[in-house]
Amino acid sequence: MAKRKRRIRSPHPGVKLNRRVLPSGKTQWRARFVDPDTKRTKDITLDPVGLPTHEARRLWAIRKSQSIAKDRMDVASGKERATAKPLADALKAFREGAEIRLRRKTIVTYELAIARLLQWAESAGVSSTGDLNRMRLAEFRAFLVAAPSKTAKRGGKRGARKETKRKRSPVSINVELRSTKTLLNAWRVAGWLPHLDRDAIGDGLKLLPVPREQPEFLPPERLQKLLQAAMRHDAAVFAETREEHSGLRRVGTTLRYEPIAAFTAFLLLTGCRRGEALGLTWADVDLDAVDSQGEVVGEIRLKAEATKTKHARTIGLEVSPALHALLAKLKLRAGRNSDGLHVFGGAEPYTADLVATARQRLIREYGAPSFDWQTLRSTCATFLTNAPGIFGAATVFLSARQLGHSVAVAERHYLGVHRGIPRDARTLEAAMQIEGALRDLSGNKRADRLAAVP
Repeated sequence: MAKRKRRIRSPHPGVKLNRRVLPSGKTQWRARFVDPDTKRTKDITLDPVGLPTHEARRLWAIRKSQSIAKDRMDVASGKERATAKPLADALKAFREGAEIRLRRKTIVTYELAIARLLQWAESAGVSSTGDLNRMRLAEFRAFLVAAPSKTAKRGGKRGARKETKRKRSPVSINVELRSTKTLLNAWRVAGWLPHLDRDAIGDGLKLLPVPREQPEFLPPERLQKLLQAAMRHDAAVFAETREEHSGLRRVGTTLRYEPIAAFTAFLLLTGCRRGEALGLTWADVDLDAVDSQGEVVGEIRLKAEATKTKHARTIGLEVSPALHALLAKLKLRAGRNSDGLHVFGGAEPYTADLVATARQRLIREYGAPSFDWQTLRSTCATFLTNAPGIFGAATVFLSARQLGHSVAVAERHYLGVHRGIPRDARTLEAAMQIEGALRDLSGNKRADRLAAVP
């Protein structure tokens, strides 16, 4: 009687490796298994470069078998499984949620990253969220890094851009990487990424290293030039307008531009972000608020929805009496029943385009030093954090609270950046050495008269 052949248990149960000889004579290896989600048999071709030997194919099959067993147990226990979704449908769902949750500017930033993702997906053959895995994310990251910089196309239509040979900066690339990570994590929470978890997303879209310089700030002499340029800007008038030519208004009394000096001083002395200042109404300003000693100092209350961090904060005006005087002057000009009016603009607020154009005009035509609105916020933070006479021993904590960022940010970015601030400077304008310029701004009678001319 023939001896019965002993059966050897497979080291990778549920996964069968099949050898196939192609008509060309080459050998191809395929793996067959039952998908625990769909209950259907799947056949996949193994990569001959990645799995060239018997030992490599055997190890791959063992890992695949273990993964299938785990998935089968998850399904049996009732655990929800991630399911793939068409890329277009997933993007549509994300955009609908973003319209409700995010600001318009933030959505624009996300759209830039989405456009890059769609461009890559089309070339890579990715049509579903189920096609995304660690290897694909690494490919997409390499695509973003290699994408060339773009510039305005000369002679083209408005907004037309062309690619250049220059590489993009790590900062620009990291903006798109962060936006894509946010998008993918939203899909992960929704259960649309069967092959990616949080760690895989973080590893696949790792940010590029960026050199971190000290924050830029304006020293006292440049601050004085900036405020003087802003006052010259506000006092500029037309040579003669139609109304003036018709005798309806005195010649030389029509302001050429919307005033920008008060807006500039406000950002400089409060450290507010540009958007926070543009949305400020007189209902948010209490000039009669008292401090802990019962003295009238005034305060500004920023609502949570008006701030970038979605955390409400209060800015006390005791650190800047000159700003209190300037706001009192603007409030008097606004008149009674002004709570619904914007501090900068009145019934309709200044727009981002208006203040951006004014900033360029200050530099180009009125001799202001090079700056942007974020530089004024950094300047305020630098002086508040380093002036020993304003907040005393609590300088880091109180400056961080006024600016609306963490103490760690204040210590890491602003502490020790500027030295030589007079120890007897008890106010922000004294520390910045701009008291004279602010007095000129508050007492600019010519600009007041022109603004009051009907």
